[in-house]
Parts: sequence; structure tokens; C-alpha cells
Amino acid sequence: MKLYLASFLESENFGPGRLIGIATGSKPDFLEVEVMFPHLIPAPELDRKYRSMITSNQVEASKMFVEQFSEQLDNFVKDVITKAKEKNTDPIAILPFKEGDTLASWERAKYRNYRNMVAEALKKLGYDVVLN
Repeated sequence: MKLYLASFLESENFGPGRLIGIATGSKPDFLEVEVMFPHLIPAPELDRKYRSMITSNQVEASKMFVEQFSEQLDNFVKDVITKAKEKNTDPIAILPFKEGDTLASWERAKYRNYRNMVAEALKKLGYDVVLN
């Protein structure tokens, strides 16, 4: 199953399916975002910690973010795989995504963002991911 990862601000990178938010903060008013998927959004405490550190030490803030968000995503992947095994099904059958859905956050593709980390987690679960 193919999923797209893109910025809310770059609709040209959206897939043909639904728009699902994976962004910290609000979803855009100018788009129809069907649902937010919190498991792929950095935890609120991680976001707060990152924002408090970024002005004083960007390198340490980035390192901390990558470590903690990686752990969050690893736990998510393990949980989905465990549930799939319990139900004797494929991990893709556990999640609510449909062919062509776009998972979107705010950052444009040319800037650093966490969608690449989300893409790797989704690939581990068997998705074909188009990363923008």
C-alpha cells in the first residue's frame, strides 16, 4: 500500500487519498484534514523540550529530538507488530490508512523535518512510502 508524506503547504505532493495530519500544533484551516494521527506526531512533552532548547543549542536540541522521537516511533512499530501477530494479520491491516493517503506536517520538503523518520517507521510496517 502506498502512502505519501508531505507538507500541508505543498499540495502538489499529496497522494490521491485522504489528508491525515501528523503535525504538532494545529491543522490548517485552508485544507480538509480528515484526522490527526497522534502516534506519528512528536509527543507534546518532546515538542516543548525541543522548543525550549533550540534557541540555546541547536545541535543538542536536534540530537535530543532525533533520539526521543526515534524511540517513540520504535515503540509504535513494535506495538503495531505485536497487535498484528495477536490478530494473525498483517501490520497494515491494524492501521487506519488507505491506499494513496497523505500524512502531512507543516515543514516544507526542502527544510529539515521529521517525516523521513516517520517514513522509515512506516516502511518497517510494510508500506510503500513516497517522501516529500
